[in-house]
Amino acid sequence: MAVGPLLYKADGAAWKLTLLVATIAALSTFPVMCAVRVLRMQVRPSPPRGTTRQRTLLEGLPVVAYGVAALTFLAFGVSVGAIALGILGGGSLWWRETRKNALRSEMVATLKALGRTE
Repeated sequence: MAVGPLLYKADGAAWKLTLLVATIAALSTFPVMCAVRVLRMQVRPSPPRGTTRQRTLLEGLPVVAYGVAALTFLAFGVSVGAIALGILGGGSLWWRETRKNALRSEMVATLKALGRTE
């Protein structure tokens, strides 16, 4: 018995198409649920505080980390790619949240210095 995703083991074009549609529907559920929640809660996203360079680093580093992990997966295989994704994804998330907290602290200090308590 071969081990692999159902999509690759399916016999017949109709069965493969059905599994492909089901897979896409399952993968699209999370973003749709997030969008519905944002719309229902009337969330108004705003860009994080900081200079353009700070914001670019804050938002761009995780994308670069996931790209490097994908290249590692392609170059060295599943095991090394999964380890790289775990290390680079976790590290970039930690760095991003640390930077975001530092920028928030700077903003709070600036507001206190101006006499505002927002």
